Amino acid sequence: MKFTLKDYQEEAVREVLVNLKKASRRWREDGDKHAFSLTATTGAGKTVMAAAVFEALFHGDDNYDIEPDPGAVVIWFSDDPSLNEQSRFRLLEASDRLSISDLVVVQSTFQREVLEPGKVYFLNTQKLSKSSLLVRGHDPDDEGIEKDGQIRLMPDSRSFTIWDTIQNTIDDPALTLYLVLDEAHRGMRAATGAGEKTTIVKRLINGSGPVPGIPVVWGISATVERFNAAMTDMMGRATLPNVVVDSAKVQASGLLKDTIILDVPKEVGQFDTVLVRRGTDKLKEISSAWEAYAQQQDDAGTVLPLMVLQVPNAPDHNDIGRALDTIFTQWPDLPEDAVAHVFGEHSTQTFGRYTVPYISPERVQESAWVRILIAKDAISTGWDCPRAEVMVSFRPARDKTHITQLLGRMVRTPLARRIPGNERLNSVDCLLPFFDEASVKEVAKALMSGGMAAKTCRVAAFWSTPSN
Repeated sequence: MKFTLKDYQEEAVREVLVNLKKASRRWREDGDKHAFSLTATTGAGKTVMAAAVFEALFHGDDNYDIEPDPGAVVIWFSDDPSLNEQSRFRLLEASDRLSISDLVVVQSTFQREVLEPGKVYFLNTQKLSKSSLLVRGHDPDDEGIEKDGQIRLMPDSRSFTIWDTIQNTIDDPALTLYLVLDEAHRGMRAATGAGEKTTIVKRLINGSGPVPGIPVVWGISATVERFNAAMTDMMGRATLPNVVVDSAKVQASGLLKDTIILDVPKEVGQFDTVLVRRGTDKLKEISSAWEAYAQQQDDAGTVLPLMVLQVPNAPDHNDIGRALDTIFTQWPDLPEDAVAHVFGEHSTQTFGRYTVPYISPERVQESAWVRILIAKDAISTGWDCPRAEVMVSFRPARDKTHITQLLGRMVRTPLARRIPGNERLNSVDCLLPFFDEASVKEVAKALMSGGMAAKTCRVAAFWSTPSN
């Protein structure tokens, strides 16, 4: 590993490897399928821990008393290709034993009879949808597949669909297929109205038709309740002890902020001008604080914090334009090209008089020019940007899993350490007028609970429309 793991990360890696070793042995000896989860608060370094697990799984590790598994094959699965790309980058960044050729992105042109041992294959929901070339022809009733007599004519002269490849890999006695389900809470809702995404995830886990269920399933998330419940209810799959990282240990490591300052005002309208101004003032304040800290430390690298402006799914672009007018009026020195968006359209958008470029979520942290990020839902899961220090959200939220994921994105420390004696740099501001107040308070306290007086959660609740 390129990084020295923290004590709680070492403990978690060891527990995960014990589970994988046990599940692999039981699969090979008895054909039993197993599942378990790793849960750790956002910012705990789950991908770093996964990198250490893969190094030990593929190459062995005396520190963890584990021999290499020469038949180990991993599918890393999520419902977002950009999230997969970010995870792949982090694995490469953390590991000195995983090469770029070991981390394979499954493209539409992918074709193998079996998956190759010693590799992690990145697969997403879209690649398994009915319209994907990777699966066309697997269903014998697919009317979109031409036939020559009784022989299916596969797209692009493909010999194997991805389902064929998965089946062949599971059936190969020399191989053990492990499924890592990233952000495992997604795709685990109840079947009613669940749609194709949920069906794909559960089909991958359970198997379907001639394709058996994947032998070993490892779910990773900050919120694994849905995944754990689904695995417990699943017929024919045993569960192993779940690996739980104590949030107090994560916070003690300095990776999380000490304080979440919550502003949950009542009776405000969409894109309320007062709230946008308040958020802008907080961004100015924290920017000045980081600049002063850099000068004090004689540090050439200054943290450049950003503000997330979270909007509804179908926002009025002119309303967003007026919010940007408010931001630039409140902070005239902010460059107009300091704004980007992460909308699903993936194209430049016009908000009032502003032309705002798209940026992929995984690039925001390194793109220091972005100081205002306009988002819908792309930041609630899998997004990694510790310099996001202010959020103004005009989206409603009641679901605790969703709120946990969202607030978890905002509590990481930009320098991966606590700033001694500086309360302002150890806090984060979230203005959430349409969030359920009780749920927000409960989630915030759970995120920040560490049993130490300094680790608090301050909540400011306004019961009427904020005034100037």
